[in-house]
Amino acid sequence: MEQIADGVHRLGRKHHNFYLVVEGGRATVVDAGGSRELPLLEKGLSRLGLGLDSVEALLLTHAHSDHIGFARLVQKRGVSVKSHEAEAAFAVDSAAGSQIGMLEVPLWKPRVILFMVEMVRAGAHRAYRLPSIETVADGERLELPGRPQVVATPGHTAGHASYWFEGSRVLCSGDALVTDGVIAGGLGPQVMADVFHLDPTRARESLDRLAGIDADVLLPGHGDPWRGSMAEAVRRARVEV
Repeated sequence: MEQIADGVHRLGRKHHNFYLVVEGGRATVVDAGGSRELPLLEKGLSRLGLGLDSVEALLLTHAHSDHIGFARLVQKRGVSVKSHEAEAAFAVDSAAGSQIGMLEVPLWKPRVILFMVEMVRAGAHRAYRLPSIETVADGERLELPGRPQVVATPGHTAGHASYWFEGSRVLCSGDALVTDGVIAGGLGPQVMADVFHLDPTRARESLDRLAGIDADVLLPGHGDPWRGSMAEAVRRARVEV
């Protein structure tokens, strides 16, 4: 676990992340990694003197298997799981989802192979859907630790959402804006390769929404945190496209 800002912590593995935001002894979790990664969250909470019963909600940026991971497990233990209303159907029905076709990914590239191996170790090669999910709307300020605001950023999936923690000045961007594109190999703010997006054009259009966020730290689904304005992060991402 890595502390990013006061009360904001990064968990996960080398190539993918989920986040823990703690305020007043209560917690909000953003994304759920792979299905085998619940122990990482429990260990992180324990280091802070907390348990899973301190988590008020798990917010999903989207329902891909490396983000919905252990959501079903914590839901069974009483944690509220939420997603943007346009993503809810994908979170509860794997047939309706848009998982990435592995035959479209250049598996011959060594860094892609390493990424896929990590995904399997994390349990992200299997998508465990939820029996139900609570929904949130674009622009909604959630009464949860950190008081995150929902920012709809569709394109990677139909209902992808980012979460802005204004008080901490951090933006959890999921896969709308990352700092490790997996395939290309470059580091720093960028858009993932088109093969990873349901609608690549819409994914690029969603960058405009992120550029206006008043945050100092970008917390992506893949890659290291990036410090700077979101306008600059988006500018760099557009240069990379």
